[in-house]
Amino acid sequence: MKNLVIFVATIMSTGLFAGFINHYQVNVSGNTAYGSFIGARNSADNTQYISCSFVGREPSPYGICSARNTAGDRFYCTTTKDYHLEQIRGLSNESYLYMQKDDAGKCEYIYSATGSMFHE
Repeated sequence: MKNLVIFVATIMSTGLFAGFINHYQVNVSGNTAYGSFIGARNSADNTQYISCSFVGREPSPYGICSARNTAGDRFYCTTTKDYHLEQIRGLSNESYLYMQKDDAGKCEYIYSATGSMFHE
């Protein structure tokens, strides 16, 4: 009986962590925005979105990031920094973004993560 209890407890605890999901809704506050692509796409409203685009225009490619939360608050920034452009080009459906901009609308900080917890 003791072995059965240990076996069931092990199966249950493993099941609690398998398939962990975290579909962040879009949050915009001042010069900061964050959320996951899947969280925005699966939200109950038709308002929120989060995105970054790469524009490969010679001689100076640039990136544009934007977001809108459920309340309609908007975020927008642009960047020409090579490391930001590389990051933007690496985004996928399974991505999470955290962005900060300066008062001029330039992206100061972009954090991105990709993983199974952000996938549907």
